[in-house]
Formats: sequence, structure tokens, C-alpha cells
Amino acid sequence: MILMQPSVMIRPMIFGSPVLRLPTPRKFTLFIDFRRDKRSVLIFLMMIAGLYAQANPFLGNNEGKKTPSVRPPGHAGFLIEQQLEFRDRIGNMLLESQEKNDSALLIGILGLAFLYGILHSAGPGHRKTVIFSVFLSRKAKWYEPLAAAMMSAGAHASAAVFLVLFFQYVFQKMASVQINNISQYMEGISFILLFVLSLYFSIKVVIRLIKKEAHHHGPKEKDKNLYSTLLISSFFPCPGVIMILSFSIALGLLKLGILSIIALSLGMGLTISLVAYLAYFGRTGLFNVFKKKEKRLESISAYLELSSFLFLSLFSLWMAFPFILAFLR
Repeated sequence: MILMQPSVMIRPMIFGSPVLRLPTPRKFTLFIDFRRDKRSVLIFLMMIAGLYAQANPFLGNNEGKKTPSVRPPGHAGFLIEQQLEFRDRIGNMLLESQEKNDSALLIGILGLAFLYGILHSAGPGHRKTVIFSVFLSRKAKWYEPLAAAMMSAGAHASAAVFLVLFFQYVFQKMASVQINNISQYMEGISFILLFVLSLYFSIKVVIRLIKKEAHHHGPKEKDKNLYSTLLISSFFPCPGVIMILSFSIALGLLKLGILSIIALSLGMGLTISLVAYLAYFGRTGLFNVFKKKEKRLESISAYLELSSFLFLSLFSLWMAFPFILAFLR
């Protein structure tokens, strides 16, 4: 059932009530009753999808002060179109799963979520620059790029799951403006912390070069530096996860939504791991060329580490700069 009523207020209410209020042209409010018209959920999904795959699907009009945000990433038209197509298919299959319990349908949903994760992380963002710089700057074991990529994707998805469930079970409602604002603050803060951390590591390398000390970190210290950097940079909500989980909860399919997010995270981790291994093998190949010259190898290692951390700090500052300016205003 779809009704139209004049209104100038916008208050999306998902978890506190089965009725959604969404902005429509000419300041009308669209009411969608999930109990009487489940197909209208798909209309809602398409309305919030927007034109950008990285956009938060629950944006609301905020007439107050604009929330500070980081620098937006570039856009890849083909990847965006493919992501939108996969999101539409996932939405249709989630609706279909309400009517029948089919194992083939479940496998199809998880498979699409996995492919969506691959495409989603192949686009701009998702800390590929960060993970590339990290593995270019340090010696790593063969399995670490995969483990670090999966950890980064898991942290990215977990932040979104935590945010959605927090609003559902604590407040029993989810206002789109609140979720969007918190997501932007978390992303901005993560870039600032990443800048501070990478700058700190850069200073440590410079001090070591001045003192002409050899670079011999123990395994625990190296792992601590690696995983702390990746966790700080990755722990902000993923818009794709927010969309799928919120849509699943609205349909009463929380468990299926969680399984879909796990599949999506594995897809994201696979793409990110390819970037990590690109840096890993590039560094290994470079060092094999100079493996007979130990002193030169140590010097190259130190300068490569320094350049990677400096690049990471400049990149983080560049991304966080709009957030800092907007926050100071």
C-alpha cells in the first residue's frame, strides 16, 4: 500500500516501525507499509541505491550544518553499474527468500554477495593504497598479505554491522542522517589516526637512519605495527554492508543478512589481498636483485620504508583535509 501525504519533515523510521517515510519530489512523503506490500521494499532499495556505489543508502536531507566528510574517492562508471545490478539482484532474491526456503536460493544470494564484495572493493577506496604501502615498506611472510586483507575487510564490515545493530537494538530506530553522520565522523577520525601513526613510524625510521642502526624488529613488533595500522584505517562502516544488513532486517532476515555480509567480506578481502600481494612480490623481486649486497640492501629497505610511510601520511592528510576544515568551521 502506497499513500501520498504533503509533508516537509523527513524522518526515516525502519526498526521502530514497519512504516518508512522517505523524501519525494515536491515535498511529499512516501509511506511504504511492509506488512501489506512487501514488493514495495524493492522500490525502497532502488530509491536509496542512488547513482554512486559508495554512497550511504540511507541518506536523508539535513537542513542543518553539513557533517564533515573526507575527500570523496574517484568514480569508476563500469564498476558502479555492475554493483547496482548486483544490488538489484540481491534485493530481488532476498524478497523471494521470504516466500520459499530453498537451498539453491541461499547459495545464489551468498554467491552474489561474494561477487558484489569483489566489485565493491575493486572500486575507489577500501584502503588499497594503505595496504599496498604497508607491504611495500616491510618484509612479510607469504600468508600475511592474505591475512591482513581479510582482517581489513572484516573490520570494515564489522564496523557497519555494529553501527546498524546498535541503532536497532539500543534505540529501536535508525535515522538515516544519524547513521550517515556517524559513518563520516568515523572515517574522518580513522584517516587522522592513520596520519599520526604513519608519521610516527616515519620519524622512527629517520632516527634510525641518523643513528645508522640496522633495521632488526622482532616479529611481535612488526606484526603490531602492521595490524594496528590496518585496523585503524579499516574500522569505519561499509555502505554496502549497511544497505544489505538494513534491508535484511527490514524483511526479518537477520541471519541471512549476516551470512551475506560474511560472503561480501570474503569477496572484499580477495580483491584487497591481490593488491597486497602485488606490493609483496614487487618488494621481494627488488630485494632479490640486491641480495648479495647486504649494506645496500639495508639502506634500500630503510629508504623504501621511509618513503612508504611518508606517502601514507601525506595520503591520509590529503584524504582527511576536507574533514578537518569542515570540522574547524
